[in-house]
Amino acid sequence: MIVTSSHKLLAVLAALTLAACVRAPINRADAMRAEPREPLGEDRLSLHWKFITADRLTEVSPQEFARSTVYADTVYIGSAGGWFYALKASTGTVRWRKKLGAVASAPLVLGTTLYVGTSDGTLIAADAQTGVEKWRYQSRGPISQTPSATSELIIFSNEADQVVAVDSISGKFKWQYKTETPEEYTLRGHAGVAVDGDLVYTGFSNGTLAALRRDTGSVAWSTSLKAEADRFMDVDATPLVIGDRVYVSSSSGGVYALDKTTGLVRWRLPFWDARMPSSTGNVGGLASDGKTLYVSVADLGTYALDLSGNVIWRVGAKGGGEPAAPVVFAELLVYSLAKDGMFIADRKTGETLEYFDPGDGISAAATITGDGRLFVMSNRGILYAFDLD
Repeated sequence: MIVTSSHKLLAVLAALTLAACVRAPINRADAMRAEPREPLGEDRLSLHWKFITADRLTEVSPQEFARSTVYADTVYIGSAGGWFYALKASTGTVRWRKKLGAVASAPLVLGTTLYVGTSDGTLIAADAQTGVEKWRYQSRGPISQTPSATSELIIFSNEADQVVAVDSISGKFKWQYKTETPEEYTLRGHAGVAVDGDLVYTGFSNGTLAALRRDTGSVAWSTSLKAEADRFMDVDATPLVIGDRVYVSSSSGGVYALDKTTGLVRWRLPFWDARMPSSTGNVGGLASDGKTLYVSVADLGTYALDLSGNVIWRVGAKGGGEPAAPVVFAELLVYSLAKDGMFIADRKTGETLEYFDPGDGISAAATITGDGRLFVMSNRGILYAFDLD
């Protein structure tokens, strides 16, 4: 429960936030290590409001992974603290709140219904305007990716390597697919599901990518992406479907382009740096503007690739921490690193234009609306609302 002391916390943090929005010099590595300084370069972020979802000020190295979803003038956000909020997007005032349990993903809003997965494996459907629960479905593993929808189904994955489809109206079970989870050497998190036509694409911790038939959950094809590795094989980034190909990554194999109909590998770009042999290669996520792929890799940095697998640019991130999924907005690329915060970059060159460090890093991906409002959660459980110029 948020108590009156949160207002005091907001006051204390106000000055810190203003100092944290810093325009970075050309050398991004210097910017990441530097103390807050006078603004340099372009001014892209304007703080609009912030809201404390959980009081984690006294915790040592907390992390928050929840991403917000914006629908009309409402922003929906959960947190590890267990409370779920519907806030007025323009002001941050509470429309409603409900105790749903820990949340580490963005919810899905379809019309008047909100679908949100929790860290105890529950998928909950609630009225988006009031928070009144409609139904819930209990699965066997944490749900840390946003569900996907078809005309009749809600399809979601979880950390127990399950993919489950339920009726969108009643929550009634329709089908399930599961692979065997390796007993060791798996990474935190899991891939979400991508629905394209009659197929559902997702990856698993054993290093495979599967195409499942949307209506039955049966396997259309399955391809191993683990390369020669026997550990850290996870396919944890949600696949992207562009044209006739599906783009995906595995921690051991790098980025792949596969034929979306057959699963045949068209190309592969491995990630490796001999100077960092201990890197897991964990990919925070994939993003695309339709012509370029953007990939954030733990310790190795953020890459821009053309759709043939050629590297256009790379920006290093040694020591920056676990990456979140990058986000494309107009000519910008926005990405977060667990230890270093959020970066606003030129998507054509990778040059950092501005960065935001709330003091404890950012593990969650940003949400950006079509009119340039940006919402991001800090590791201290504070939701920040910016105008992105």
